[in-house]
Amino acid sequence: MIKRTILSCLVCLGIAFADLADPNQYTSGAEEPATPVVNINHVENDEPMFAVSIHPISMFILSLIDVPSVFLTIEGNLGSRMSLITRPNMVWADFTDDDEGLDIFVFGVSEGLRAYMGEGHRGLYADAHFVYNYVSMEYSYDRNPDDDFDAHLNGFGFALYLGHKFRSGFFTSSFDVGYKFVKYSASKKEREDLEDATAVGSSFDINYTFGVTF
Repeated sequence: MIKRTILSCLVCLGIAFADLADPNQYTSGAEEPATPVVNINHVENDEPMFAVSIHPISMFILSLIDVPSVFLTIEGNLGSRMSLITRPNMVWADFTDDDEGLDIFVFGVSEGLRAYMGEGHRGLYADAHFVYNYVSMEYSYDRNPDDDFDAHLNGFGFALYLGHKFRSGFFTSSFDVGYKFVKYSASKKEREDLEDATAVGSSFDINYTFGVTF
């Protein structure tokens, strides 16, 4: 009798442990999902949305003749090989002598598109820009006030550039050279006063920039 009781207990324990070991006991019974495929060659896109750079050489050269200035390049990402480029600049100066004075203020901005030869917003690129310049000059001559004049000019034109951009992490720098054409307009009197001092602006433009991306 005792032997049968022991055997019955062992059978019940075996059934209980068998139920606990059953993998479908606490699942829906559905097949396990396949292991997801991971592409080990995937590289996160590190292209920045914006970049802001200064033109240190232009600003330094003007500072040598006591002319303060600000030259910036602002770049907005439009795609892996395309950017919107904004280049504002401002120059102001006050030249005075014993009996003469000249105040100059220049504000300019160019808006353009930049196309890179490769992806990643780095490497060789080409720019095409629309250019606007505003120039204000005030001249005074104490010995003959009739020679005083106050001139304001507006200039519109275009610019084309070829350059190269380096980018590493949050640091960026670029160098480009281009051709700029700007035509200025002023009132009749101002044109007579400034015809020897101003011309249709046709010149080569060289820029070196460095800045940050984010």
